[in-house]
Amino acid sequence: MNLNNIYRLILKDGLRNYKFRNSHLKLEPSADEGKRGAIFAYRSKANMIKARGIVLTSMEAVSENQDSFTHWTPNVYRYGSYSDEKRQITRGHAEENLRQVNTFYIDFDITSSAEEMTSGDIFTAAIDLGFMPTLILKSDKGYQAYFVLDEPAYVTTHSQFRVVKVAKAISQNLRNYFNQTLPVDMTCNHFGIARMPRTENVEFFHADYTYSFQEWLDWSMKQPDLPFPSKKPNLTVIAGSEGVKQIDEPWYRLLMSEANIRGAKALMGRNNVLFTLALANFSSGVSQSDCENVLADFNGHLAEPLTQDEFFKIIASAYSGKYEAASRDFVILLCKAWVNKNLKASDLFVKQRWYKFKKKRAERKHSHLHEWKADVMAYLDGFYQSEDPFIQTTKKAIREAINIPERSLDKVLKALKADNKIFFVVKSGRGGGIRLASVKAIVLSLIQVKKERQEAYFDNIAAFFEESLGFIKSVMERVRNGLKQTKQVSLFEADIG
Repeated sequence: MNLNNIYRLILKDGLRNYKFRNSHLKLEPSADEGKRGAIFAYRSKANMIKARGIVLTSMEAVSENQDSFTHWTPNVYRYGSYSDEKRQITRGHAEENLRQVNTFYIDFDITSSAEEMTSGDIFTAAIDLGFMPTLILKSDKGYQAYFVLDEPAYVTTHSQFRVVKVAKAISQNLRNYFNQTLPVDMTCNHFGIARMPRTENVEFFHADYTYSFQEWLDWSMKQPDLPFPSKKPNLTVIAGSEGVKQIDEPWYRLLMSEANIRGAKALMGRNNVLFTLALANFSSGVSQSDCENVLADFNGHLAEPLTQDEFFKIIASAYSGKYEAASRDFVILLCKAWVNKNLKASDLFVKQRWYKFKKKRAERKHSHLHEWKADVMAYLDGFYQSEDPFIQTTKKAIREAINIPERSLDKVLKALKADNKIFFVVKSGRGGGIRLASVKAIVLSLIQVKKERQEAYFDNIAAFFEESLGFIKSVMERVRNGLKQTKQVSLFEADIG
């Protein structure tokens, strides 16, 4: 594994090739490279938190410090500087200073022993998404997945920084998608500091899994959960319902009444709660001094109150004019984390859209076909192992496991096979039963099979399910075509073992 190849793929043309001064690779000054940007890097998490880092403006400097940094900014800024005379405290990593967006990344945080996951879980979700991660890093408390663009998305003043707004919406949709099944950190900055690829933390890397900004845009526009800037730009934040101030909404009162809010980052703690409450005051027309008085009382009743300096800094940030109001998505996350995890939007906001809901499945006598399909796929996912995705069991065992009628099971199996979701074959007689596997699970297994072993692997699949080799390959090819790979590299030809 060559870390420099990873760095170049992520950073694109954002940095110079050589250091402007004291280059060990080029004897002549590198002015001919033209104007480029800067990134920030930190040697430890403790230093990162204190903003004690280094400004890097060349690939040479990045390469020289290989494996000595733990965190960096993979998206490139226009410039970087220091705010102290000793040149230790970095300055310039703000959204308005972004030069180009190179990658989206997701932080998967395992915060308790009850939460377990592997990189295979990320692949499983990614297959359904249609975009494979370019890079997966392993950390002490989880994983970080990079989805690298094939070309950078440049930020220009001419477009009024629209690229940043659109990219942030895409990034939010991507987090929302993975958060359905995995523990995603929903609070970290979309274009801020991430873990840096190092020799010991790269768990997966495939240079061909890159996608265009347009592909991500097309996908994001189809997501129903998060309003998109190009459609209704003001819906990413809410200032209450018409004629209703945020401070008069139920969520505000619920958070203001909660004293047991602590500072743990993974739980979206007191800093985030206080900032959200301050934004509510700002959007409601409350003066900064009145806001300080109201929230000082709230802070004083906390089990772990903020220091006075931290308190005033957060209020000042909320009133800086950079923000409009408290984010609806963030309000829901905070209230579920600190008030009651079962709270619904209707419990938190004054005016709701009305929807006609279907009767809950538990209240119905019969289930829909799509529900039985989901049950069977969940059953298969529960058995999935990366080295052996094949299951040999009986129909009776499946019926008992998911409480499905016999005729419904037969119908579902045929439908899933027609959808290229599963392979299965029924064996009669002594020692018979059913053999089945999720096509998705087989794809994930193939990712880990070396090129020279793949043909034999296909033969084994065909023999196990008593199907022709051509049929097996055609199904797998259709699944491969479902992945939006701009370079059209075969999933089954890449040697990544």
